[in-house]
Amino acid sequence: MPAAPYDPYKNRWIAQAEGRVVGVGERAAQAYQAARQTCPKDRPRLFFVDGEGIAHPQPDNFDVWFEHPLLRRIARLWREEGREGYLVGGAVRDGLLGALDAETDLDLLVPAGGLDAARALANALRAAFYPLDAERDVGRIVFPDHRYLDVAACRGGGVLDDLRLRDFTINAIALRLDTPDPYLLDPLKGGEDLRQGVVRVASERAIRDDPLRAVRAVRIAARLGFTIEADTRRHIEAGASGLSTVSGERLRDELLKLLAVDKPGAAFGRLHTLHVLPHLLPEALPMVGMPQSPPHRYPLFDHTLAVMDAWAALSRLDDPRLAALETLRPALHSYFQTELAGNLSRAALMPFAALLHDIGKPKTFAQGTDGRIRFFGHPQVGADIARRVLNGWRFSRQATAFVVAIVRHHMRPLLLANQKTVSKRAIHRFVEAAGDAAPAVAFFALLDHAGIYGSPGEGAAWERLVSVVERVCRMYFAPRPPVLLTGGDLIRHFHLAPGPHIGQLLRRLREAQATGEANSREEALALVGRWLE
Repeated sequence: MPAAPYDPYKNRWIAQAEGRVVGVGERAAQAYQAARQTCPKDRPRLFFVDGEGIAHPQPDNFDVWFEHPLLRRIARLWREEGREGYLVGGAVRDGLLGALDAETDLDLLVPAGGLDAARALANALRAAFYPLDAERDVGRIVFPDHRYLDVAACRGGGVLDDLRLRDFTINAIALRLDTPDPYLLDPLKGGEDLRQGVVRVASERAIRDDPLRAVRAVRIAARLGFTIEADTRRHIEAGASGLSTVSGERLRDELLKLLAVDKPGAAFGRLHTLHVLPHLLPEALPMVGMPQSPPHRYPLFDHTLAVMDAWAALSRLDDPRLAALETLRPALHSYFQTELAGNLSRAALMPFAALLHDIGKPKTFAQGTDGRIRFFGHPQVGADIARRVLNGWRFSRQATAFVVAIVRHHMRPLLLANQKTVSKRAIHRFVEAAGDAAPAVAFFALLDHAGIYGSPGEGAAWERLVSVVERVCRMYFAPRPPVLLTGGDLIRHFHLAPGPHIGQLLRRLREAQATGEANSREEALALVGRWLE
């Protein structure tokens, strides 16, 4: 059997120019210097030739990874321990694209002993350790700020076999961390797909092995602006039915990432074109192509996607058409960034509210003799469906209640904005009904408006709606007024028996206080007295 082209250079560095080896050395710098002496005008590429005669390239700018303080520390620890280890997955991909940041997930790979390597690394980094998957030899390191990284043992016969078992070629690249000179392992030419902007499955069985990869492919393509390769699209369509076997928790986590891209509506629409929707959210299928009467510009499903994209466009709160909310921007920003149970911010949940806000329309579709289409009661019907969907995706009770409140009340700000005058009493009643979701419901109406007309408006209807949103938010964020009377006060002063009527009186009193009808204890007692006459 003839020797492989790189056999003479095993376990050494080589420099290549125009396909020829022009420099060799024990270290990358030695090979580079030798090449410069041989071909001073060329810019050679550096490769490490492993013990099997396979040449692995050194990335052009490997500093991008070692400027990351945590990765730099891990590499130093592993070099000191003599532990072979690799960075794999999205962090390698993002580094090659020049997009590595502190939010990128870090996944590490060792030839064997993933749990032991994770435990030792956690101790050295003063972080927590727990066995993520003992059967597959995967450990997780958790830091006090909730960041985490996973350390896994290789599957198959080694690192190259493990890479071939991964989801997509652009994620099947490894960076050797423990050697003085880092190099890449790229058995599936993922680097070329990165340069071409293509998402391609690592193997024909990739989607079948884990159907959630069907959603992940769309998310990666949307995030990076890549196209999904034709054979990969066919694999997604063929394997999407397996999503019914994926746990709700995994679906939730992948959808959270998908709906965090710049255009979540467009990304979710891609799931429909790839025939993933029936297996992910079958409740949305009847929405596809369902007509809506004017002023709706789009059919129902397309309207939903437009509302999702409107959140991405307006969520930064810096759109000139939101100028009336300028002084409220800090309060709104803090409100949306506040985390609910499950470590999910309200902002992260808004695209789910957009996705589900009209989910009740197909069940309430009615067309009158005048041809006009109406959906009476769709917010209430949709709220029940949304609760069921979110429970299936294993969202926390608090997160579910937040989204359901938006679905249930999303029409109210639009209806208020259509009135000639909006009283302070009407604003108060809305805030009371929507509770802690009131600012989100109000802001959501702006997204709905954008989805109805095709873009955020600039006319009188938009201005009236922004005014309603402003008033709702000012009332919600205003300091809570002092309690003028308690239930005990009412019982003692008016000789009333305890019961539901006490709560009703207190609610009326809060409304009167909000509208300025009662500003002191004496005024409150007088007002309640008149109600009881």
